[in-house]
Amino acid sequence: MALAFVLVTLVALLLALGGCQKSQRHTTGDEAMARAIAVVNNEKILYEDFLNHYQLFLTKWDTFIQNDPQKKQEIKELLLQRAIDDKLIDQEARRKGIDVDDTELNKRSLALLSSAEDTDATAAENVLSPETLSDWTRELRQRMTHEKVVQQEVVDKIRITPAELRAYYDKHRKDFYSPEQVKVRHIAVGSRSLYNRVMSLLARNEDFVKLVHQYSITPDRMNDGELGYVERGVLPEEFDKAIFKMTRIGSITPANDPVKTEMGYHIFRLEGRKPAGQLSFREALPEIRERLLREKEPQAYQRWLADLRNKATIVIDDALLNAE
Repeated sequence: MALAFVLVTLVALLLALGGCQKSQRHTTGDEAMARAIAVVNNEKILYEDFLNHYQLFLTKWDTFIQNDPQKKQEIKELLLQRAIDDKLIDQEARRKGIDVDDTELNKRSLALLSSAEDTDATAAENVLSPETLSDWTRELRQRMTHEKVVQQEVVDKIRITPAELRAYYDKHRKDFYSPEQVKVRHIAVGSRSLYNRVMSLLARNEDFVKLVHQYSITPDRMNDGELGYVERGVLPEEFDKAIFKMTRIGSITPANDPVKTEMGYHIFRLEGRKPAGQLSFREALPEIRERLLREKEPQAYQRWLADLRNKATIVIDDALLNAE
């Protein structure tokens, strides 16, 4: 039910935007796959491409759709409006000279593929197959280009006044109360014998960061064992009990009272402390600005997109859109 509401709402929103555009609708009996289901500023959206996306959507959401003709038609309208939006943003990217170079694309590709391999080996295999890699890369480049366009033409142009910032802080002051926090570095080892060895080296003033890289077995070793500022409840309870006892910057958890978990033994060095208290307006400014940007961005994006549509000539073939 929730998904149905979201789809219907999106369809209504996109169709409302479509009502403002300079569009012409006509019907035709020609349903050849090579025909354009829509033309946006003289650029075609081919029916075959549109149908491929539509069939893929039906496959993924068949439980929700249940072969309901009304839902299927709503989805077709929604997907076509999205395809028109994509075409308009593509054109705007070219007009503004915004693109994504191969270095940027390769960096994002590697990050996404690595993530897929970590979380879903099957998904990674599908992405990496020769049949899909070319399409996947092309769609990723388009998505990254669109992100750049929206950042430059929408997000970067959002203006937040000093009065808005101050008003938000005054209204949401309780959101900017900071609990007690400590900043620590961490070494984790797998046995008591290694724990004793590291503690003895620390007692001889060996460099903590050096020992992190030499002995620690947890991912934070890549960040010199740095865990940053944390409040109670973020880390395991065993960690909290040890690190919030420390008061002197540079102190290390006691050798005779090891912190032990299923992973092994843990050693912490205190890097900093922040007492609980209300953040000042100046301290809260970055977070306030980010929140206001997130609030303003959806409406700013819709206004920008509506403007692109108002300036565009969009022709839609109803016969193809309504074809079974």
